[in-house]
Amino acid sequence: MNKVPNFCSFKLIVLLLFIAISAKSQQSRTLFFMHNVPQASYVNPAIQPSCKYFIGVPVLSSLYANGSSTGFAYNDLVGFNPQAFVSNLHSVDFLTIETHINIISLGYKRNDYYYSFNIAEKVFGTGFFPKILLDLAVNGNEQFIGDPLVTRSIGANATHLREYAFGISQKVSDDYTWGLRGKLLFGKANVTTSRRPLLFSTDEVNYNLYTEWGFQVNSSIPLNVTKLPNGNVDGVELGEINPISYLLNRSNLGFAADFGFIYTNDKTTWSGSVIDFGFVNWQSDTREFTNTGSFAFSGITINDALDVDNFVQSLRDSLTNQINVKEKAKSYTSMLPTKVNIGATYSFHTKFNAGVLVRTEFYPRRPVPSLTLSLNTKNTKKVFAGVSYSVMNGSFLNFGIGVGVRLGAFGLHVVSDNVVAFFSPQNAHTANARFGMDFVFGCSEKRKGFKYSGPGCNWEQQPRKP
Repeated sequence: MNKVPNFCSFKLIVLLLFIAISAKSQQSRTLFFMHNVPQASYVNPAIQPSCKYFIGVPVLSSLYANGSSTGFAYNDLVGFNPQAFVSNLHSVDFLTIETHINIISLGYKRNDYYYSFNIAEKVFGTGFFPKILLDLAVNGNEQFIGDPLVTRSIGANATHLREYAFGISQKVSDDYTWGLRGKLLFGKANVTTSRRPLLFSTDEVNYNLYTEWGFQVNSSIPLNVTKLPNGNVDGVELGEINPISYLLNRSNLGFAADFGFIYTNDKTTWSGSVIDFGFVNWQSDTREFTNTGSFAFSGITINDALDVDNFVQSLRDSLTNQINVKEKAKSYTSMLPTKVNIGATYSFHTKFNAGVLVRTEFYPRRPVPSLTLSLNTKNTKKVFAGVSYSVMNGSFLNFGIGVGVRLGAFGLHVVSDNVVAFFSPQNAHTANARFGMDFVFGCSEKRKGFKYSGPGCNWEQQPRKP
């Protein structure tokens, strides 16, 4: 009898890495139209803060955390009803988590150009699973007789990286501004699964269930792997991690870019951005785990029911014989989850505008779109705000709010896309928040013959009195 591979430690590694970062894969939707907040340039690099100099408070310039589920909320698991749970799922559902900490943030405006630089620690992860697989578990395999089930939509990934970003924005005319941000990435840790096929088929005569699979897991993290004499993996444990070496690791190089634009046509302003279009090439402590196998299940007989222990042992042995995991050192590349934003605002008042934003996040097997409606202040000097309503992650219960305050050179902001999550977390599909503090200078050049037209340094020259 083959020894059962000890994968408990390996599963624990993946689970801990996945949970430890759950403070994405989303930037704030409410923030997108709050152009008075300098950190809004993180979601659209075309945005130019009004003041000449921007200095983020180290580590506290921008703190962002997000957790979301496209398929269910906590309440769906209370008094669990399997049939109802499965019926409410999408074809592919996602669990996403994300944390950003901006260590250094700087900005400088000169004439029509705005230059920015920031260093950020980013940790994010995604788990995805197909509805059809849970449907099989809950409702049985009779529905798939003569119609094999094939899916690649199951897996997970988790990443920790450091980002060095350099941005430039140009105001081409009074109507049009564009922006570009290049990002140099240094990966610290990663676990990624490959989307290999998983096949289930049901015999039309005896209803036996046949399963074929092939999985691949790539990792870039110190691991201790033990093997059997035949070369198959016997066990996986987390290796020793030197914190200094881990944080200073520059072997896993990556690149990414953000693009953005703002175009004004009378009272309507169009804007859009592409965020995190890039990749990381993993080279340090890299391993590839693979397995291809098959399994046939013919159901439970009367004899099996009378001798449960023997049946379970037989089933276990049959399955174990197919789990012969191979491992080798191999570098690999992982893509970042790209986000696309397209929005427009309409100025219906000198102090307010209304906005609509369509956002799409691109994950394996399925894009995840959302729609946000917002009301935002404009042309204000000390307090600016936005409120929003979003349809996202399979939920209609998402009300957001953002508030920014400017006290002289000092400013702070607090933004969330779903404040409902703080009062009724059991019903929320999305919970996120952003907080930041900064200093801005070069905003007080008021001169004779000019008046404030907001926000920030915007002053309009007035005609002289006759």
